[in-house]
Amino acid sequence: MEERVEYWSKRWQVEDAPWHKTDVNRFLVSYFDRVQQIKEGKLRIFVPLCGKSHDLKWIYDQGHEVVGLDGVEKPILEFFQEQGLTYTKGSNGAMQFYISDDGRLKIYHSDLFALDTSVCGKFDGIWDRGSLVALLPEDRVRYATLLKSLLNENFAYLLDTMQYDQSQYPGPPLSVSVEEVTKLFGDVCDVETLLTVDTNADPTAATSYKMRFNLDDVYEIIVLLKPKANSL
Repeated sequence: MEERVEYWSKRWQVEDAPWHKTDVNRFLVSYFDRVQQIKEGKLRIFVPLCGKSHDLKWIYDQGHEVVGLDGVEKPILEFFQEQGLTYTKGSNGAMQFYISDDGRLKIYHSDLFALDTSVCGKFDGIWDRGSLVALLPEDRVRYATLLKSLLNENFAYLLDTMQYDQSQYPGPPLSVSVEEVTKLFGDVCDVETLLTVDTNADPTAATSYKMRFNLDDVYEIIVLLKPKANSL
């Protein structure tokens, strides 16, 4: 197992996973209709570095096919148990996965960079919360290249990112500005900022980054990536 996967594995093993939320991401609920607009009917949605996110089940409950991936097995097993979904374990070559009995929800247990379209196929949409912002800067170009290769010709990629002064806090989550997102994906994507939230609007709140990490200015930004207007 590579060093970056080992780091997250150790944190899951000791229940040190503050990034895991006990409810569905409110921005996913608010903006998922922008993903569903790309075509009628069932979509294939990829959720990278998903952990045991409730977001997976929410997208599944909208009637779509959901594929997640995490490098750590523990949260994958806990996801199916906590959501009350029966599943089977399988493999595609060297890649293990867990799949719901109806086949609409699958989570790969793998290093993200071992994934390619020959294994998982292509996707209509991506929900990226806690994935891009978890990666080291030197892995971002490789990550963007991979994710772009997984997208169908028409797609919608919904991203929840963070922006702050990285010198004040090492992360994770790391700061990835909209400008950085544009550099990574702008060759094939139009980048639209849907919402910018000042997470320190109430600096005394327990959830504020001022209280948690002593960060002065932190913005959570919801971004939509779609095919460049001249590429369709």
